[in-house]
Amino acid sequence: MSSSSSYDALIVGAGPAGAAAAWALARTGRRVALVDRETFPRDKTCGDGLIPDSLGALETMGLRDAVAREAAVPRALRVYAPNGRAVVLRGTFLCVPRLRLDALLVDAAIAAGAQLLAPLTALAPIEERGRVGGARFKHEDGERALRAPVTLLATGANATAINAFGFTSPAKPNAVAGRAYFRVPADVAADYPDLSIVYQRSLCPGYGWIFPGPEGRYNIGVGFFSDGRRATPSLHDLWLRFTTRFPPARDLLARSEQLTEFRGAPLRTGLQDSPLGRPGVLLLGDAAAMTYPSTGEGIGKAMQSGLLAARLVLEEDAAAVHASYDAEFRREYQSRYRAYRTAQAWSSRPWLLNLLAARANAGRFVRDELEALVAETGNPLRLFSVTGILRAAFR
Repeated sequence: MSSSSSYDALIVGAGPAGAAAAWALARTGRRVALVDRETFPRDKTCGDGLIPDSLGALETMGLRDAVAREAAVPRALRVYAPNGRAVVLRGTFLCVPRLRLDALLVDAAIAAGAQLLAPLTALAPIEERGRVGGARFKHEDGERALRAPVTLLATGANATAINAFGFTSPAKPNAVAGRAYFRVPADVAADYPDLSIVYQRSLCPGYGWIFPGPEGRYNIGVGFFSDGRRATPSLHDLWLRFTTRFPPARDLLARSEQLTEFRGAPLRTGLQDSPLGRPGVLLLGDAAAMTYPSTGEGIGKAMQSGLLAARLVLEEDAAAVHASYDAEFRREYQSRYRAYRTAQAWSSRPWLLNLLAARANAGRFVRDELEALVAETGNPLRLFSVTGILRAAFR
């Protein structure tokens, strides 16, 4: 059986990017369909850390306090160099499982007036006179057509869905990450109160993480960024390297209860070179490779892309909004992606990370630059460049 419905906007994918866009559009009275292939609440492989760009988007949506009530508030970010030396960075952080974060965002979109339709699986766009006019979906009773003058594609790193809508670059994810949750006893958690990112030599060009969540629920994981010159190692092998060779991870696993299996997911990083849209459709978040290289942070940019897309959909003609969206997002962020790609290349060198850790603990320049990067008030090239490294050696 097939059916058809019409909306002012169709959003495919109800993660942070899609939910933020749905909230921003629905609160103006637009008829918004927010579609996902899974029912909510649903889990998502992620590190769960929220840094200032995510917190700013939550503030815009009026959700920062609601999220903070359910989050852990780590006191600092502890970054470990390959030689084991740690640098403690100040900043504002929250840590909340994606199961709860995404549910809060979707609930906000629904409260604003969006209609959540799930589970529906996107099959193909509806093409009308050279532009996308919605999409066809599969559901348990057959197919359903949802029509709208603009479709926002927020399907994450799902290359199948992205390609189905006529986008082919980059065709494959270029990073991978995985994590498991652990219940950490209070006396053990007291020894590990900070967010920790670990540039272990055996993980480069990747890292491990230990993120303390609410109620002693720790997110422990690993990520790897492909440089195109070597095969991506087994994610389970990276996990074993991290949890058996890094003493705090080994200690936590030995003294804690594992709550979930280790679970991995692909990432698309670096901001793709092809357009972020075409007539009638816009790409949001990880569908457009908006996760940052080097850090793997993607929640904030996903939400920011959703809020930007919604604003332009409200302001621009539907036939031309894809061009405005592409131009404005790149004008705001493309130089940062370029800088983070450079930072990723530099940070794959263990000797350099060891040097930076030593200089961060000896002077102010490196520490200040790293804290500015986390807060997104700095430029990665001030540190990750020949000039920056020379400055680091003496300041």
